[in-house]
Amino acid sequence: MNPSYLLIGWTIRLSMLLLFVVFVLRISRQSEASVGHWLKYLWTASFVMCALHILSAFHFVHHWSHSAAYLATAEETHTKLGFAYGAGVYFNYLFLVVWGVDVCWTWCSRENSTRSTPWVIRAGRWYLLFIAFNSVVVFESGWLRTLGAIATVSLLGIAIRNRRPKASNVDLPGAMLSDLKTNGDS
Repeated sequence: MNPSYLLIGWTIRLSMLLLFVVFVLRISRQSEASVGHWLKYLWTASFVMCALHILSAFHFVHHWSHSAAYLATAEETHTKLGFAYGAGVYFNYLFLVVWGVDVCWTWCSRENSTRSTPWVIRAGRWYLLFIAFNSVVVFESGWLRTLGAIATVSLLGIAIRNRRPKASNVDLPGAMLSDLKTNGDS
């Protein structure tokens, strides 16, 4: 296989793997634990791999031609979805910009447990997940599609399992158990 295609393919695979790991850690509230410090490094590495993927594709496949990228996107959309839509390339550009802003915000903010993530960053992260899902599950095939589907179901399962009540950050079952122990001791 051509080394340029290996670079293009494996940079995005590594990027999506790191994206998955970061979201698993964020959803499972690991940002509050000791791994929280490493999240920004993993998040940045994932972004860099995605940017390298896009730059490599533009260099080796599209020869720095936006028109070529637009036509290739239209052709791939037609192959996968049955209609040509070259403007999808703009969603890829937006993906990279949104992710870059998020990486900058991650490094510049002093995120802690008392300050919530701004809604615009949360919305951007939903967009990143939506595009990542489409790129891995809708536009891929074979083992990559299977892994993407498993990753999606895993993220949903972890999100449901770790969902906290909005009104309080108190661990309700734990709090009720400690109340029972206190009342039983008196």
